[in-house]
Amino acid sequence: MNRLLKKFFLSFSFILLLIPGCSSNDNSTTGNPSATVEAYVLEITDNLTSRGFDVMRGYFKLYTQDDCSYSYEKMKSCFGNNPAAPYVLPVVPLWPDEFADPATHWVFGPTKVGQEATYRFDPREAVVIIGFLPPPAAYMGMQTYLFTREGTFDTTSATYQFIANNFPGFLDFLFSTVPENPDRLLMLASLSNNNNNVVIERQSGRAFGQLRFFIITPDQDMDDAVRESLGNISVDSEDIFTEPIPSTMRTGLDEHADDFLTVMRYAMPENDVDAESWRKNLPMVALRVRDTRSGRAAVPYPPVVIETRTAEPEAGLENDLTDLVVEINRTWGQPCSESDCSDRSFTFIDMQRPPVNLVGPECTEIGMNCLGDTQDTTYQATFNLGLDDGEVYAVAGTLGTETGNAVYVGLSVNESTMLEGIENIEDRVLRNTASRYAGTVNNTDKLYVYYVTRDCSGLDDLTDGNCFSVSEDVIPVSDFFKLIQRLYIHRGTQRGPNSMLTLPPRLIMLKRN
Repeated sequence: MNRLLKKFFLSFSFILLLIPGCSSNDNSTTGNPSATVEAYVLEITDNLTSRGFDVMRGYFKLYTQDDCSYSYEKMKSCFGNNPAAPYVLPVVPLWPDEFADPATHWVFGPTKVGQEATYRFDPREAVVIIGFLPPPAAYMGMQTYLFTREGTFDTTSATYQFIANNFPGFLDFLFSTVPENPDRLLMLASLSNNNNNVVIERQSGRAFGQLRFFIITPDQDMDDAVRESLGNISVDSEDIFTEPIPSTMRTGLDEHADDFLTVMRYAMPENDVDAESWRKNLPMVALRVRDTRSGRAAVPYPPVVIETRTAEPEAGLENDLTDLVVEINRTWGQPCSESDCSDRSFTFIDMQRPPVNLVGPECTEIGMNCLGDTQDTTYQATFNLGLDDGEVYAVAGTLGTETGNAVYVGLSVNESTMLEGIENIEDRVLRNTASRYAGTVNNTDKLYVYYVTRDCSGLDDLTDGNCFSVSEDVIPVSDFFKLIQRLYIHRGTQRGPNSMLTLPPRLIMLKRN
């Protein structure tokens, strides 16, 4: 397409935006967002190439439950995926001189020929994302991860030793190599403070449904260059967001360089129909841009400094939570032998509290698989749990949406071998589930109780219907599962709550009578 035609297409697209019923300067998704994105992509490509940069175009895809089979085939893991919210991944073409590792080919499902969801970084490169963000929801965030790295585990680290000695069932998936290339470690570790809907709103005024521009790069000069080109086509600087790749990463295109992945999370939309329409069309484009000047040295970013996280202290609810645990056991006719039920209940493991440290930069230092961590949430998990001896599990916890510590709470059920998410129980379902205990337990409006067992039938009188049945189709007989609770975004901040100030849930071991 020649330059004149590109200019016509861009102008025509903007004219469409001014037609009544289409969007105007608020950049919302009303009208034809795909045409608008296409116009900007053509114009920025034209501007960058005219300045001597190489530009290649990619696209976006969903990572769904169906793609889990590809992940398991390649990595023996589904990374603890959220089954209720498919992830959105940019897929990019590989540079002609870029090593393509067959060990990670199609690891997140099929892609177009010559394009992959995982990629290496030229030291003087930027991935540029142009597109309309999804419709309003509880949360949206975009983050780049170190996916695989050549190296070995630090088996002497405090984290490795703690897990090996206390939770050996976690060891294989927290310290793992790439099955088809065991010289590389599976990392899936966050690199920096990501861009989420709160960050975007604070800088540009609005996030959901808006046209926004993202630059992911290890080179400060490339960030400046792309921003200049975006400015040349009248993009406001407030609508541009940079994710720096820190200098601690091993950039390069050869087989020894680090491998990266970018992920968008989008959870609990306000309107499921609108959200599904956005997911179907994905009005976003990913470009790879690199400097062709061989003599220019890259200008790297310094090591990342993770933002300090805060929380509303939940210690004042600890006695209420203990009372709830005691009352649940009494209701089931299985009273505790100790006043605090510590003989029958177990506290979820805080995966972000030392010495576990499920935090990207700290995982990277010791070769630990960080499982797609993000500082926008907490991770609190159980050990492996069985289902085939009459077990009924009650989870009792504080509800972060009611304590002010979350805009979104998810209690997920994960198959242990594949770490595949099979169910996500959201705060909308957990709300008011402890109300039957209001006569004997204080602050039940800030607490929840939910049950997981092989078959919930016949348990309504004890569970009030707040129960999830785990079928043998998803967790076969003799297999195990884990429970994971996540709290997204401490209200009034742009990050998840400090997990050391929240109360982790309690797991209560009950038996069907």
